[in-house]
Amino acid sequence: MAIANYWPLAFGLVLIAGFGAWVFIHSNRSYLLRWVMIPLALAVSVVSAKVYDARLGYAVSAELPVKFVYLGHQVIVERNRKTGIEVWARSAGTRLYRIAYSRPAEGAMDAAREQAKAGQPVVMQRRQASAAETRSQQAGAPESNDEATYESRIVLPSDLDPKR
Repeated sequence: MAIANYWPLAFGLVLIAGFGAWVFIHSNRSYLLRWVMIPLALAVSVVSAKVYDARLGYAVSAELPVKFVYLGHQVIVERNRKTGIEVWARSAGTRLYRIAYSRPAEGAMDAAREQAKAGQPVVMQRRQASAAETRSQQAGAPESNDEATYESRIVLPSDLDPKR
């Protein structure tokens, strides 16, 4: 997390903690309590800035769910090199995931984007390995790709949330 992302919040929290410390110093409390509470208040303000930043909706580096509704994606380019793909997905809740870049994953996401242009929801599901692929993996053949590939299909909105 870059400091540019959360410096306004950290600055505001430090100001609030500083004002609270100033009020606490000028009150008639014990000195030991002052020496403990003031650094603790400043530390809590800085830590809460990082926690707040982590919960803002930045992409989490995690594996995509097995089945999710595709909402969008973006390829991340760092130093003229494709390093990852940010996928906006809805499974239990809506979340932005960041996965490692691979051509098959980018191709699957591009196919889902094309299907979503029709305006219908697109469900992506992890592709099951075929019988030939499992035999070649058991025989000791090197795997062509460690990345999970996904298949996309258009579904009706009623199929996503059926009425009970």
